Amino acid sequence: MYIVLSDETERRLRLAVVTILGGKKGHLSGAIEMAVKEWLDKHATEASISKWVRGQLHERGPERPRASK
Repeated sequence: MYIVLSDETERRLRLAVVTILGGKKGHLSGAIEMAVKEWLDKHATEASISKWVRGQLHERGPERPRASK
């Protein structure tokens, strides 16, 4: 996975991780994973995901079968 952050956000994140967790290998990844999990727990309920999926399907329309070769 590749994530793009603004320079300022990355700087603040790295400083916070080093200050709170230390500078050992894996601490930055661990902090990012923790943040993503917390965000998912707060925002990604089953109902909200289902609503999003229904919206995506509605925008695309029904799936059409692919032609056989």
